[in-house]
Amino acid sequence: MPLRIFQVLLVLLVSLPFAIPYKYSPNAVFPSEVAAFGLSALLVLAALALPRDGKRAPVPWMAWPWLTLAMVIGLQCVVLDTPYWSLRLIPIAYLVVGALSVLALARAKDAYGWMPLLDALAWGLLMGTLINSGMALPQVVDKLLSGSGRVYGTIGQANMYGHYLAWGLAGTAWLGARRQVPRWVFWTMTTWLVISLAWCGSRSVLLYAGAWLVLGGLAGWRVRDEETRRFGRYLLGAALAMLAGQVFTPLLNDLIALLIGQDHNVPTALERLGSNGARRLAEWHKAWLAFLAHPLLGVGWGSYPAYSVSLHDAPELARVMESKLFTHSHNSLLNLLAETGVVGALCVLSGLVAGVVGLWRRPDSPVVWLGAALLSVSLLHSLVEYPLWYFHYLGPFVLFCVVFYDAAPSWRLPDSAARAVSVVFGALGLALTFVGVQSYMLIWPLMTPSKSPTESMQQILRLEAMRRHPLTDFYADFALSNYVVANQSEIDWKLSVLDPLNRVRPYPAQLGKAALLHALRGEEAEARRLMHEAVYAYPANLDWFGQMPLPYQNVPAVAAMLQEVEQAKAFFATLKQPLR
Repeated sequence: MPLRIFQVLLVLLVSLPFAIPYKYSPNAVFPSEVAAFGLSALLVLAALALPRDGKRAPVPWMAWPWLTLAMVIGLQCVVLDTPYWSLRLIPIAYLVVGALSVLALARAKDAYGWMPLLDALAWGLLMGTLINSGMALPQVVDKLLSGSGRVYGTIGQANMYGHYLAWGLAGTAWLGARRQVPRWVFWTMTTWLVISLAWCGSRSVLLYAGAWLVLGGLAGWRVRDEETRRFGRYLLGAALAMLAGQVFTPLLNDLIALLIGQDHNVPTALERLGSNGARRLAEWHKAWLAFLAHPLLGVGWGSYPAYSVSLHDAPELARVMESKLFTHSHNSLLNLLAETGVVGALCVLSGLVAGVVGLWRRPDSPVVWLGAALLSVSLLHSLVEYPLWYFHYLGPFVLFCVVFYDAAPSWRLPDSAARAVSVVFGALGLALTFVGVQSYMLIWPLMTPSKSPTESMQQILRLEAMRRHPLTDFYADFALSNYVVANQSEIDWKLSVLDPLNRVRPYPAQLGKAALLHALRGEEAEARRLMHEAVYAYPANLDWFGQMPLPYQNVPAVAAMLQEVEQAKAFFATLKQPLR
């Protein structure tokens, strides 16, 4: 019975969160994250059902990178500016529960062995990706009929969708190698998944295929264990199928276009290789600059977006015009360096390096190669985006880490201590899950002001109460910023909402409103600084930045602030390219 509990939880963890289609403000992926978090907490509690055998519980090395990173973020709360507790306490909770789920899985592995657990994990990935790719079919039809659009399943973003499909493909290779499915089922599922990967258009798919060609080749021909070699060859077959899908799916698209009499423009990853990536390069450069300025502990978890905006006025960066806030540098290593410094980055990198060393120490284990295949997808995607900043990706990822490297130090926890940890933190994780769901249900209807002034005031009062809650303070302020009107009334209260937001996530409306309010309060230098940042980071909003303050242009500080807008217009005019 305990084995069944672990198997069911593993299946749900890698499938259910990815099937949730709800995307609401203030955090569009929160329903998926909270589902994964709750399931991880249940996995921690499930360790209580393991048989008592008198053995001491191992604490795998792979639990420590996440526990130590949580400690680093906790230290930042003490020694660095912390405008919002929620932006640090929630990641700490994610990391601690994720680390303890590693402990729970390691104990289950000691009791039952890897194979029944990994079979369940692979089945969950296959079922989840089949469900998701099935739900993406209307998006595929729309894309083929209209010649544009994105395919992202229920996940909301094409590259994240491609990441998940690749996990499912690795799970399919595992099931094929383990003879859990007939060969014809493997190839049928693989064919569908690689076509779905081609339809989503993610260029990262080429990276995954390249990594699997290497891993599959090494495992398939360079190890002695027959099961490992079989998995390596299935993985190699999946990699070759991914590449073939990029070549043959356009032919399938052409055939469909011919049958329906509709031209299309549906590029695959190969056809999108030349797409512009200048903004990513700019963000990588800014993340490196932020790290160099704060090398030890970084700028603080969640604080990179403000640094990104403040650094974007350099001419070589400002000419890369993409008027949206990059809340992440789109390179997880650089972002980790920027936000946690060398201390935080070393916590994570030490675990991953240890895993690579472990691969060479036990190359005959198919378990290690499955872990390597799954981790390679996440790590390669993390070089160009930030999947692991979402817990429905991070939760499975930390478990894949212990699959990759399950060694533990010689000292172990007494069984009673391990059970106490499971009770306390599993129960706390479940409690936080319920609090999170309740808070989310309270806050998302308040994101937009009511048309009724009386009702809007009641909404403001409810949000004011939530501003004082350490798990909702940022989201309450973000919602309140939508209620702020930039005029001469209640300036102090309005800036108490906008100024902390601009210290972590300075969006154009918040920056522009705050600049005008500071100008109306006579604070010309601060008003000009905020407007200066706004106009170079968000050039598409230049007209709004210039028009919004016009009713108060006779105020000297406002007139001075508007000079920043004119200077920015003159700069962008020299670039002779349209603003996006």
